Formats: sequence, structure tokens, C-alpha cells
Amino acid sequence: MKISNLLIITYFFIVNLGLMFLLYPTLILDTVENGHWLVVLLHGISYILIIGLFLYGISKLKKPNILEHLPKNRWLVSIVVFIPLSLFLIGTVITAVRTYAEFTTVLFLNQTPILYVMILFIVTATYIGLGSMESIFRTAFLIMATSGFVIVIIFLLSFYNAKWYYIFPMKVDNIDFLLDIPFITGFLILSPTFLFLAFLPKKNKYNFKIIFWSSWFLIPIIFISAYSPMSVFGYEVARNFTFPYIEMLASVDVEWSIFETLTSLFGLSLLIYATLFLGMLLHILRMMYQSIFQVSNLHASIALVVIVIGITFVANMISTWEQVQSHILWLVPFRFYSIISLLIFIFWIGRRQKHEI
Repeated sequence: MKISNLLIITYFFIVNLGLMFLLYPTLILDTVENGHWLVVLLHGISYILIIGLFLYGISKLKKPNILEHLPKNRWLVSIVVFIPLSLFLIGTVITAVRTYAEFTTVLFLNQTPILYVMILFIVTATYIGLGSMESIFRTAFLIMATSGFVIVIIFLLSFYNAKWYYIFPMKVDNIDFLLDIPFITGFLILSPTFLFLAFLPKKNKYNFKIIFWSSWFLIPIIFISAYSPMSVFGYEVARNFTFPYIEMLASVDVEWSIFETLTSLFGLSLLIYATLFLGMLLHILRMMYQSIFQVSNLHASIALVVIVIGITFVANMISTWEQVQSHILWLVPFRFYSIISLLIFIFWIGRRQKHEI
């Protein structure tokens, strides 16, 4: 099975779910006390616009993998673009591994040392990252086919215990939140989920317009993830939870046997999605290392294993949830620089190819 538009959209959809429902509700609740819809809308529209720019730039390239367009003087591009991007990806993997390990210990393995949980995640993600992008997409499609029903049911039950007066007042008092740390931290926090679009192998003709318009479905899902905990618990209670959406699901009491473990089913689905997400980031790291240093596939794989050992060591040094949040904040400058520099590089490639013609 070659990489198709459906496989790309499926992967893109589930990895956003895996990241969105754990981190994003907390950031939204910490940003403002009312009028959360504006924050969600600003984040969502900005995210879609950046994706549009990425897809537009990549669609103008002869080959969708930007690593195949490295100039002869690749060290300059590597220092300016790919080394900061690598640091951003490594930092993202560190915080993501620690976050999902925290979530796993809270939901499933509260007696298991968090180091063992992180090792389980990182080993599985490394195995995925050592494979091909095609295998990652096929795995994502298979997982979505088996867990899609659960996700749909969970969306339908997101507002099962909702008290709709909790979403008021919806009036936005001011826009001072634009300069607040939670808003800036939440800005493009989902950006690592679409970076793979710049590294697609050339084995099929991609329809980037379909991929772009499909990404708009993420906005209502972002609204669900942000508003459902608040509509059930109220703002003051929901903002005190580490994982508000999971706590909201735990409050849903449905008599049918299949839904008695609703939170566990959803949590397990998120963890599987997260593992695929981590595997893709590690795969991108391996591809960048192989292209920059022009080494064999085996050499790049060994280097990735060494990097993963370092990631595990650093992640184990993060002892509290407050430190996890601090590390997420530290990644913000790398996030903005990486996205902007990568966009500039993509459009520079397109302009150079245009002049060559």
C-alpha cells in the first residue's frame, strides 16, 4: 500500500487527538476566566493557516521531502534550520514522554515507577521510528479503524453531564491574554504534529488541497477538548485538574457494559496515538541525521538509539509535573524559530527551482 491522501489524513487526525486532549484543555483554562472561545479560535485558525502555508510551499516543490533539496553547502542550512529543528524535536520528545508517562501512572499504573513507564514508551516509539514512514501511516490507519468507534462515542458523550450555564459568560473582557504565558505556550503547541508533511517520500501524487481542507475538522475537536471539562465541572474546578478531559470522562456513568471503562478505553487510545506521534518524530530525526551527515541507514539508526538513550536520561531528571510545564515553556522559542525557519527554507527551495526552470 502506497502512501495515499487518506493515510496522511488519518495519521494527522489521530496524532492531534493524542496531543490535544491531554495538554490543551489545561492551557486554555489557565489563559482566561471567560470567553475561552476566542482563545480556542485564535489558536485553531493560526494552526490551520500555518498548515496551509506548509502545504502550499511543499506543493510547489518537485519532491515533497525537503531533505532531497539540500544545497551543496548543506552545513549552513543545517546550522540555521535543521539543528534548531532537531533540538526542538528532541525537546518535544522529552516532554511528551514524560507527560504520557505521568498520564499512564495516573490512569493505569499508579504503583509502577515512572522510569519504567517512560522506557516502555520510548522503546516502542524507537522501534516505530526505525521503520519507514509508510509503515507508520499504515499502522495509524489500522489503529484508527479499530478505535474509531470508541472515539466517536466519546465525542458524543463529552457533554453527557454538561451544565450549560457553566460556559457563560462568553463575553471577552479584554485581550490582555495575548501577552500572557499560557496563551503563548498554547500557540502552535500542536505544530510538531504536521512537521512530517515536509518529509513525505515521493511515491504517490499527493492532493494537498484535500489534506488542507480536512485539517479544518480539527477546530471543532479543539472546541470539544477545551469546553467539555468546563461545561461539566465549571471553570474554577476544571482548572485544578492535571488532565481535565480525562476527569470529565471519569464522571460519565453509562450503564452499558461496553462503556463502564470509558476513560480507560479513551486513555489507551490516546497512548497508542501518542506512541505513533513519538515514533514519527524519531523517524524525522533519523532522516535528518542521515541526510545532513550523509551516512548509511545503519549508521543513522545507531545514532538514533544513542539519542534516545540521552532523551530517556533527561526525561528521568524531570521529577515533578511543574517541571514538565516549565520544559514545555522553554520549548516555545524553539517552536517559533523552527516553524518560521522551515517555512522560509521551503519557499526558498521553491523560488530557486522556479528560477532554474
